[in-house]
Amino acid sequence: MRWQLTLVLSALFTISQAFTKWSRYDDHSSTPPPSVDYDESNPSAITEQNPCLVKYCAKGQECRVRGGVARCVCVENCPKHKSPVCGSDGKLYNNHCSLHKESCLLGEKIAVDHTFKCLQKDPIVVVTDAPTPTDSSTPRNRETTARSGNQKGGNYRPPSTTVDDDSGSSSDSENEAEDYQPIPPDCTLQRYDIMKDNLLKQSKSTSEERVRTGKEYIVSTMFTYYDLNGDNHLDKAELQKISDQEHLGTLSEGCSLADLLRYDDADQDNLLSVNEFYSAFSLSVVSLDKALEVNHLSARVGDNVEIKCDVSGTPPPPLVWRRNNADLALLAEDDVRVFADGSLYLTKIQLLHAGNYTCHAQRNTDIMQTHVLTVHTIPEVKVTPKIQSRRPGEEASMFCHVIGEPFPKVEWLKNDEPLKLNVAGNKYMLIGNGTELRLHNIAYADTGAYMCQATNVGGVTRDISSLIVQEEPTPTAPNEERRFFAFHDWGVSVYEPNACRLYHQIQSTDIIPGTQEYVCGDKGVNCSWGQAINVANRYVYVTQPMKDRVLVISKIQMVVVDVVVTDKRPVALHYVPHLDQVWVLNWRSTRDQGVKTIQVIRDACQKRKHHTVHPEPIDGQFDLVRGLYMPPVEDMLHSFKYGYVSHTNQRGLYKLDLANMRYVRSIDLAPYNCVPQNMQFSALYGLVVVQCEEAVTGRPTGQLVLDALTDSVISQKPELIGQPYVAPDSRAVVTIDRGSEGVTVVIQEIADSGLKFLFDVKTTLNISDVTFYPSQTTHGYDLYASAVEKEDILFLNLLTGKVEMITGVGKAMEPSLAQWGNPNRVIEASGVFGHFMVTPANEALFVVNGESRTVNCEIGGLVHPRAVVWVTMHLQ
Repeated sequence: MRWQLTLVLSALFTISQAFTKWSRYDDHSSTPPPSVDYDESNPSAITEQNPCLVKYCAKGQECRVRGGVARCVCVENCPKHKSPVCGSDGKLYNNHCSLHKESCLLGEKIAVDHTFKCLQKDPIVVVTDAPTPTDSSTPRNRETTARSGNQKGGNYRPPSTTVDDDSGSSSDSENEAEDYQPIPPDCTLQRYDIMKDNLLKQSKSTSEERVRTGKEYIVSTMFTYYDLNGDNHLDKAELQKISDQEHLGTLSEGCSLADLLRYDDADQDNLLSVNEFYSAFSLSVVSLDKALEVNHLSARVGDNVEIKCDVSGTPPPPLVWRRNNADLALLAEDDVRVFADGSLYLTKIQLLHAGNYTCHAQRNTDIMQTHVLTVHTIPEVKVTPKIQSRRPGEEASMFCHVIGEPFPKVEWLKNDEPLKLNVAGNKYMLIGNGTELRLHNIAYADTGAYMCQATNVGGVTRDISSLIVQEEPTPTAPNEERRFFAFHDWGVSVYEPNACRLYHQIQSTDIIPGTQEYVCGDKGVNCSWGQAINVANRYVYVTQPMKDRVLVISKIQMVVVDVVVTDKRPVALHYVPHLDQVWVLNWRSTRDQGVKTIQVIRDACQKRKHHTVHPEPIDGQFDLVRGLYMPPVEDMLHSFKYGYVSHTNQRGLYKLDLANMRYVRSIDLAPYNCVPQNMQFSALYGLVVVQCEEAVTGRPTGQLVLDALTDSVISQKPELIGQPYVAPDSRAVVTIDRGSEGVTVVIQEIADSGLKFLFDVKTTLNISDVTFYPSQTTHGYDLYASAVEKEDILFLNLLTGKVEMITGVGKAMEPSLAQWGNPNRVIEASGVFGHFMVTPANEALFVVNGESRTVNCEIGGLVHPRAVVWVTMHLQ
């Protein structure tokens, strides 16, 4: 114990002497400045020659003039005299100068420890001094046995001088201590933190909005601004350029933006990512498990689905949900909601909700999770006939129509057992992937219930067609019959297509029951018809533009049962089944130009006196409309919530809430130079196909595809011009490009990623109108097109691309006689299980059999048939 006490007393004596000898040094901040001659005539000359005379520097620093500016830097050399002193960091230093210099280099406060605790440690570390290199770009590199590993502020190299516990003296020579070369950076950790604080303050003070939104917004904006090449990473060149451009070199002495790479480039790739930049400013660093980057999920139509985002952070960051780059929280839709916990909730899912949803942190789009939602439906199956009776040896046919998403597997069964299709004699023949079942040479044993069954992930659905085989067949009337209303110059005629028999006729000179008004006018006054539609298979609505009214004709009674007064020149009609509304577009002129108005007939299929109402006006005006675009009735029976309205010469759309009859938002299409000329809707994936033209000039500008849920533009095809048509099953888009050298028919498939080109067909036939007819080779549809001047109809198989011509359908009326935007030769198919199409000639109607692709009959005695509407008569 005595020798230990002696050692401590000896050390205390030595330290006391050193403190007394060098106390003068510690009272001054730097070495004495060089001498300067004093000029009485110019008192400021001294400070001009040496600005350090009026520059105060802290302990461990000395003043140096750089570029005419006095700066405080860490001292380069300390006296080599050894007067050991303990530091508050637990280290033993050669002298006070070495302690303060170390404090300066580390950017940390190190005080003199007068309790001499450092002498009681084993081993004791002595930090020696060596000249400070002037190359500030060389990284500092020190290590001691007291501090190890990489730390912000520099690394450390083992010192060459240690103190022996027994002697308290250096075990190495002073020359060896001089070999130690610390390499301090100009930008210490302390200065680096000061630079970041000043950077935030400077950015925050530039905008009141940034003050309100806080630090995260500021850092996000900084990163976006610094990222000059937009690659979501910052490199040294970008940081240096921004520093020079914004004069950021004065934020902290010795530090620049490039030091962000030195201190916070965690992966050492010489690039600063969004996460690394956020980490530098102590913001939430987000992460996502690699295996969770893409999440697949499915739901059935009508379900409610909650989707959780797996992007996480500490603290948890605010999350953003997007679809096609649209922020879902801003949609203000009842069926799409983003909750406070960051989850996405979809209510009563429809087919249009299918697609990709992404989530990411509010200020970090670098890490993103994608949720792929697949929506399926329960299959729908319809068969015809419901029952039939046949003799032995005859043939029997049964037809099946199936819809569903994904498209179901279709098979036929007999009495709950699958049909044996490969039996001897080929009794059974399936046509068109099960669209038709034929039985050859039937026998009594073939009596039974034949079921068309459709199966997909949504479930299994069946419908039954019964066959009775007996020697004397029982007459079985069809359960339904198709008829069509034809509107011509002298009234309305109703026909049955098989035998082309006239059922009923409404003369133009007939008095409308309950009124004193003519259907069209007194003798010699031609009828002027706009458009006609089937309303709930109960009424036929037809516009009379020259009389400013809509006639309502009963399907059963075949007479006018109501007259609805409208604005001037009603032309176009659209029926919305789930709301039982008929929307009327009024031209207010005899030509399709100028402003138009919109009206709505509510409770359209109800037996009552009807009237019109206007939807909510825009800017207090009803007459700004150019076009009204409404979803048609499709096989999928999807209930679209919205329609769209375009305004004169405006490159955009207004979205129209159909239930509340008001406008909810506008869609800017100016970036695509698009004034909508025509629009079509697909229930599958919720696509809206827009035919665009240029404002004023009317030059075609291509085709856009919108997402009906978010109104975002999914794709643009400037080269694809022409009028689009969507098949009733929402699986194909047909675009008719009427060019100067003929017509090009472009076929695109409707897919989850948008529209996919399949093929195109070029024809010299100048197409007037098109219709879709149930295909015999698939459960989809084929296309039929009428000609403007030729006596031909074009048939196109949308699956195979096969083309045929049906000839001998008479000469169409002159295009100049067409009225109210109608084609000079319309063509209308009779729908599912309907076998016929009707197309008018100049003074006749032609009924075409779609199965045999031949003319079934010609109905003459009509002048300028202009519109055709099919209805279904239920006979049982």
